Amino acid sequence: MPSIAFEPQVVPDPPVWPQSVVTVVGNPKAGSRTAAAAASVAELIASELGTPYRIDELIDLVTIAPSIFQGEAAAEPDRAALESAVELVSSASVIVIATPVYKGSYTGLLKSFLDVLPPRALAGAVVVPVTVSAAPSHKLLADQHLRPVLAELGASVPVPGVILEERDLEDLQVVLASWLRANASIIQATTTALQPVAEPTPAR
Repeated sequence: MPSIAFEPQVVPDPPVWPQSVVTVVGNPKAGSRTAAAAASVAELIASELGTPYRIDELIDLVTIAPSIFQGEAAAEPDRAALESAVELVSSASVIVIATPVYKGSYTGLLKSFLDVLPPRALAGAVVVPVTVSAAPSHKLLADQHLRPVLAELGASVPVPGVILEERDLEDLQVVLASWLRANASIIQATTTALQPVAEPTPAR
């Protein structure tokens, strides 16, 4: 069930454009097909939304796994990489979060990263879940389990997730075409509505 959390924020400075589209991949295997699918979704969303949106980097969580699981015990370069990832996600306008379906849910790697994020870290962001399953009977489970955690972090999830089976990855552009037609305008409208509002200039 799509969920939207509109919480207008008044800030000292006006919003910065272009808006960023960030991708987070929770597959414990580097260079996975999940990552490739997520990158395609992010690129298509940014293209559909138009020039105010730019593709930012893809965060493949497996590359920063030591810092996610070891915390302060991790080496300094690993901790710095995690801090950079948290900052990037926390400042994004649109976040594509992708995971394979693992034992009927999303991966422990993704859950551990979400646990690291500060409270309300995703407030003001539109999140698009992407799940990849091997079995049709399990394909909805990861999306269903992920949404309450995203809501707890303040994210708005206004559209159905991109629910893929492994066979869909062979012709992903065709599979995504109808999803984009149905949902791109909703993503754009929600992102615009969530933009911070600059503080009014005091009257002289």
